Amino acid sequence: MLFEPKQEYLGLDISDLSLKAAQFKHNVKNQPTLVGLGRIELATGIFEEGELKQPEILINSIVNLLNKPQIGKFTTTYVNASLPETKTFIKMIDVPPMSYEEIPEAIKWEAEHHIPIPIEETYWDWQQIGKPSKANSRLPILLGVAPKNIVESYAQALKGARLIPTAFEIEAESICRSLLPLDTSTIRDAIIIIDIGATRTSLIVFDNNTIQFTVSLPISGLKITQTISNKLSLSEMQAEKAKVLCGLDPKKCHGAMAEILHSVMDELIHRINEAIIFYQEHFSGGHKINQIILCGGGSNFKSIDQYLNERLELTVRRGDPWNNIDSNHSPLKPNELAAYTTAIGLALRNFLPHVNHD
Repeated sequence: MLFEPKQEYLGLDISDLSLKAAQFKHNVKNQPTLVGLGRIELATGIFEEGELKQPEILINSIVNLLNKPQIGKFTTTYVNASLPETKTFIKMIDVPPMSYEEIPEAIKWEAEHHIPIPIEETYWDWQQIGKPSKANSRLPILLGVAPKNIVESYAQALKGARLIPTAFEIEAESICRSLLPLDTSTIRDAIIIIDIGATRTSLIVFDNNTIQFTVSLPISGLKITQTISNKLSLSEMQAEKAKVLCGLDPKKCHGAMAEILHSVMDELIHRINEAIIFYQEHFSGGHKINQIILCGGGSNFKSIDQYLNERLELTVRRGDPWNNIDSNHSPLKPNELAAYTTAIGLALRNFLPHVNHD
């Protein structure tokens, strides 16, 4: 480690339309307690599908966020930041049995079959997961890949805001760290995590103590709100409030909201079923998927968990980003806290090591 184990880190979730930040410190029990929490909205055009187009505006926005947190204050310049899910890749692969030193070269060859850009144009990291199964002597490897131009543009923006980048993470890693228990070996079944964000939805399959694969879905909280706005002739602000308050409850808003949301939910259910079938057919060592965890600001509408539970016949629950924090009480309401899932996971990187790389 380049830094002391108890060094505090800022977790910075960078998305197309907002920035969210969180910082924790170690208490006397070596558990994380809150130092600061905050968010700021971003204007459209700063990013285009994850690519940074207006770095100076982003730098100013980061500075403003750090100077005016919602709760507490930010006291560190070391930052763990997220990379855009749409531009990154994380997947389980396997390589033939070989020494630890030989694995990186083998991964380069294997990666060509799994990522759509040349490996020379990327930064990548890997971790061996467990041991080879009896049926397959190949080594299981978790591979994470990000384009160099994306990483470097984000790094320059952070440095421009006088921050010191210590880690860039694919968002799925941070989400799992935030929502799952510290000891993930206690999880017996496979889990699907659905992160509904403002501009996209991510589906993450977690099993055998690691992420198995992720899928980006063409569903977003913003599109849902815009659909409601158009069909009910409401402003986007009114549509967002109506979505949260009425949601899929047929007794609310005279059932009009539920009717609009049904088509979106049907698409989501179709994609979830596809992922379940794919996992069952292509991952021989996988467990049965029995649980779905919802997170992200776009999941904050009434009865979504009950609706998915009934349609999929699986346990569906809302994720708790405060799951691993030394406090039974979050400073925010659950619907507000959901948007901080990634930022909290990033800030906990040096507290909860179960998804860190070698």
